[in-house]
Amino acid sequence: MNKKVTKRKRAKVEEGISRSGILGDLDIYNSYVKKDRALRIIKEMSEFLRILDIRESDILKTMIVRFAIEAVEASGGSLVVYDDKRNILKYQNTFIYDSNNKIVLDTSIFECYSDLLDIEIKIGEGIVGDAFLKGVPILVQNISESIYPVPQLAKVMKLDVNSAITVPLRVNNDILAVLEIVKTKDKDPLNKNDLETIMIIANFASATMENAKLFLWAIHDSLTGLYNNHYFYKELKDEIEKSKRYGRVFSLVMFDIDDFKQINDRYGHIAGDRALVHLSDCIKRTIRKDVDIAARYGGDEFVIVFPNTSAENALKVCQRLLNLVRSEKVIFGEKEFYITLSMGISEFPRDGEESYFLFNHADEALYESKRLGKNRITIYKGK
Repeated sequence: MNKKVTKRKRAKVEEGISRSGILGDLDIYNSYVKKDRALRIIKEMSEFLRILDIRESDILKTMIVRFAIEAVEASGGSLVVYDDKRNILKYQNTFIYDSNNKIVLDTSIFECYSDLLDIEIKIGEGIVGDAFLKGVPILVQNISESIYPVPQLAKVMKLDVNSAITVPLRVNNDILAVLEIVKTKDKDPLNKNDLETIMIIANFASATMENAKLFLWAIHDSLTGLYNNHYFYKELKDEIEKSKRYGRVFSLVMFDIDDFKQINDRYGHIAGDRALVHLSDCIKRTIRKDVDIAARYGGDEFVIVFPNTSAENALKVCQRLLNLVRSEKVIFGEKEFYITLSMGISEFPRDGEESYFLFNHADEALYESKRLGKNRITIYKGK
């Protein structure tokens, strides 16, 4: 918002107060300034979310907390995230602001923050746990006179707080996190207007998180968490275009689990799914995050694109993956077994400049690995 416009608006408010004969009482003016600030920050947040890549969830989580703190001139805030495997809440994104509404970045804050990350909140415990349990926002204007203990955020970060707000963040009716905002005693307590502001910000954030979740569902395989083949084809097409433009090489790897049908026949299809999950976990631990592109191609077949990587260098990564996969047991109940892979590699542009040729040649190399006895990697050598 233009600062000159803001000053003119404030001047008009002051003029109105003066004419009404209550210049000594600045409550109306202060209320206007707070609402103006909150609306301005909400507008900034909506613009930020409009241009944010919905895959950048870490940035989203960080900015939710910062926008909320700044909108109500609070002293600190956190996003407390639900761990569904352990049924607890954990602090994740925390910011502390001084009396001038500036972020505090001194060493003591970082030392306290590391302690905060170790805190585990049970469902129903304190103002955060209660907001999660009941699924409703909570406003506490005087903590010392409330039923709630001092929030963990305030304790660990050594904040002398007087008030707090907690708002659950819902995605598809599931609560994924709780937004916690606190104010110290040197500031006016948080009030109902502040609660409304925080709820607006939380609703914006929830909608964005829901869109992100839908997007991730649309491009990922539900069992393995890797990309699905539809999205992989799009990424492969983009990589071909970029590599042509900049004169780069890349490698395409195709592979599957050796004797996968026998695993299903002997141990059952659920055990087969466990093998696929085990393999996908090994893939994620081996490839470069946000660089290499891995997907479940179908059944027990997988594909990886290694950008800016020759077939010889891709072979080294594939060897690490193969060693990792065959060294770790797949555990399903009381059953344990090992798996191996057969892999084939083709290289752009040597083995083709279109996806059809790259897939065909990687597939031929894969079946050469099968022919040679499985549990190995073959680079396509041409006819």
